[in-house]
Amino acid sequence: MKLQRTLGAGAIAGLVLVGVPSMASADDVSRTGSYTVPAGRTIEGDLTVSGGTITIDGTVKGDVRQVGAGAVVIGSRGLVEGDVDETGTGDIAVKGTVKGNVTERAGGQARVHSGARVDGNLTETGAGNASVRGTVDGNVIERDGGDADIRGTVDGNITESGAGGAQLRGRVNGNVTESGSGHLSLFGTTRIDGNAYEKDAGNMYRYKGARVGGDISEGGSGSRINR
Repeated sequence: MKLQRTLGAGAIAGLVLVGVPSMASADDVSRTGSYTVPAGRTIEGDLTVSGGTITIDGTVKGDVRQVGAGAVVIGSRGLVEGDVDETGTGDIAVKGTVKGNVTERAGGQARVHSGARVDGNLTETGAGNASVRGTVDGNVIERDGGDADIRGTVDGNITESGAGGAQLRGRVNGNVTESGSGHLSLFGTTRIDGNAYEKDAGNMYRYKGARVGGDISEGGSGSRINR
């Protein structure tokens, strides 16, 4: 009887252990030189590349980081579920989908192509431009000498606070603020649901057909010019 009880307890313990899922370690990938994630392949963790270009035609479930010379290209079928960060001299080109934030920290361009989507923020803090021809669900932030060039859709706010300007031809569901030395240009196809502010030395150019649902203000030393 004692043996049967012992076996019974062991069997139950075995069942409990079987019922607990094992914790799989993240499949992070780190490489030097250019690296491609082909269509159909999935990286479960983060992808870091130094000194080369990252091309993603498959899926990365973690973050993507590029350091040094090289660029980041998210192909039309590519998917990044985390953030994309580029700290070298190259560009970021999003032609697919990024569910996190996209940040370019040096002299390269940050581009969201037509048909592409970024669910988070698009930030450019170097000398390059932040360009949107697709869709950004978050904010667009340009902090240095480059321009914010918007021809697609931005669901959040647009902020330009460096020496560059902000040029709009698309749709913005939030506010637009230019607080650096550059100009704010609202071309005829512009649609802004929120406010449009120019707060520094640059001018505000509003072209015929441009629509702003909120306030329009030129609060710096520049002028407001209708064209």
